[in-house]
Amino acid sequence: MLKFCANLHFMYSELPFLDRFAAAAADGFTAIEMTYPYEFPADQIRKHCNAARMEVVSFNAPVGEIIPGIRRGVAVLPGFEEEYRSQIKQGLDYARALNSPCLLSLAGIVPADLPLDRARATFIENLRHAADACDKADVTLLIETNNLVEHPGYYLARLEQAADIIAAVGHPRLRLLFDTFHVGINEGDVVDNFKRHLPLIDHVQIANVPDRHEPGEGELDFDAIFPAIEESGYRGWIGCEYFPKNDTRSSLAWLKKRKGGTA
Repeated sequence: MLKFCANLHFMYSELPFLDRFAAAAADGFTAIEMTYPYEFPADQIRKHCNAARMEVVSFNAPVGEIIPGIRRGVAVLPGFEEEYRSQIKQGLDYARALNSPCLLSLAGIVPADLPLDRARATFIENLRHAADACDKADVTLLIETNNLVEHPGYYLARLEQAADIIAAVGHPRLRLLFDTFHVGINEGDVVDNFKRHLPLIDHVQIANVPDRHEPGEGELDFDAIFPAIEESGYRGWIGCEYFPKNDTRSSLAWLKKRKGGTA
């Protein structure tokens, strides 16, 4: 049986953020994920989770300022090691407070004048430090590919590249987040790519191509994707990281129609 969690920074945007926990619970969700929760104190988020009886599944470590096409995290950038370590520390402080089992780390965009081999070496060393810190906190560190249409120059573009980085880091706490939206744009063949990389996958996120809407609103065939995930034996969470085409509640028609799928 597939387990779905709501992403509260993509869904329920018609409500103030702290009201989204109760709204997700009212729609049957028992778990949530987030992108960047740092606008609010961790204890305030924890209070709303408890009130809604929600489990926190995953969220992103801080990345500093995001500048489209220029900056999307610093993990691959030489000279920013201390900033990266500080971001991981803050992320783990929230993970402990929220009892979240996973923390996502973005790689970053490679500047035109930075050799790829140096970016790779910096990324690996940063991830080793981050994975060690996550291990001490009993948290899994996730990395993911990002699509190059929205994020040109992003270091992790293909799953094989992410697999190579995971192997090079060589730490059991470092795992892969598989996002149907990013994979669908960069590589296609979502089902085959999921099956091939299943041993590395610890979290899944879903959204359709090309507009990042819900299943049924786009090019990806979730009538094939969901059964493939279920038959694979994957037992982790599936995060609904999509922008509802209309309002959030109406966007959940696909979930209500699923036999055996629960929120």
